[in-house]
Amino acid sequence: MKNIIYSIAILFITLGYGCHNSDGYLSISATDTNSDFKFEAKYAENKTGKLEKFLDSALNNELPLDQNIDLFINLNGSDKFNLKAKKGWLVIDFDKRNSSLAGYMKVKKLTEGIRQELTE
Repeated sequence: MKNIIYSIAILFITLGYGCHNSDGYLSISATDTNSDFKFEAKYAENKTGKLEKFLDSALNNELPLDQNIDLFINLNGSDKFNLKAKKGWLVIDFDKRNSSLAGYMKVKKLTEGIRQELTE
């Protein structure tokens, strides 16, 4: 009976440790409709620094992805997108109705770069 209790305790400790240290977790989704484009990434928190460096370089702007942020990023005057982020999570919303094709292509290219950075 003691061995069963110890075995169950070790199982729960192991499962708990594995759930809190999932460095390989990655979920990326993109929804592209006639009116808007939405990109969402859920990733291991330890990749936040790498993603932050990529976005800082791509957007020429310093974004603190380790904090809760919700802001609009201006691409080229009239085109902008909403970026929401915190450690391990990033969402980009782009309104295609009020933007140019060039702005849409920039956002698509940016999200492909994000996808590439997170899958490396």
